[in-house]
Amino acid sequence: LVENSLAPPMDAAEDGLVVNVDHLLEYVKEQKDEGNTAFQAKRYTEALVAWQRGLDAIAQADGKPMHVNDMKLVLVVRSVLHSNRGQALMKMEFWRRAVLDLDEAVRVDPENVKAIWRRCKAHEALKQWSEAEADINLLLEPGLQANTGRLLEAAGLSPEQLQKERARLVEKRERADADAEETFEERAEEAAAKGLLELRERFEEVTARNGLHGNSELATELADMVARPGGVTVEYVANVFQISDEDADILLQWVRKACVMQDALAGRV
Repeated sequence: LVENSLAPPMDAAEDGLVVNVDHLLEYVKEQKDEGNTAFQAKRYTEALVAWQRGLDAIAQADGKPMHVNDMKLVLVVRSVLHSNRGQALMKMEFWRRAVLDLDEAVRVDPENVKAIWRRCKAHEALKQWSEAEADINLLLEPGLQANTGRLLEAAGLSPEQLQKERARLVEKRERADADAEETFEERAEEAAAKGLLELRERFEEVTARNGLHGNSELATELADMVARPGGVTVEYVANVFQISDEDADILLQWVRKACVMQDALAGRV
């Protein structure tokens, strides 16, 4: 019943049935205004719900006949609603969810500069420097500047200011890249140590589950198998110890890792 009540009405026209866009946009505007009021009162969840109702109503017009000019109006409003949702999500610090709505806003209306700018700030909050920089480059494109330059300048985003923002983002990206390079070995060692610990825990779980825990001969037997010319297969180990292939694979992974570490300590690698 609710779904039907939101369905955009259809009017007869000379070229067939078309969406009553005036009626549709009137309803969408009510939801947009309700969302705006909630947003101003910092009731962000309420704002998101209201704007989503507007989007849901527009979605019901998808695939239905619509005049070209009316379609353009609907797309602009749809983009604005997604952009507004993106802004509310940013206020709530749901940065990734904000990017999704802002991506859709820009996809629907590539000239929605507010959405592009907001997406830039969301990318920056996520420390996605390259993506944020790409949004600035988009705002500086000659075509977009020609059509929306005045709107950007009115928002304090003149080409000069945008270039300063880009330079700031480039500096942050370069600093992050330098820090990542400096700490690469340390992070790699931490990741390796964590992976080794997890593998050992899995090894112990397998031995306990299969009644092999405490078998002092197990490691030696497996090491001998691994050292054989041609090595040993998972299927062979599974058959010898009467365990699943998956558990046999974990045993082999741990023993192979242990053998490599032992060789390294002995100076053989």
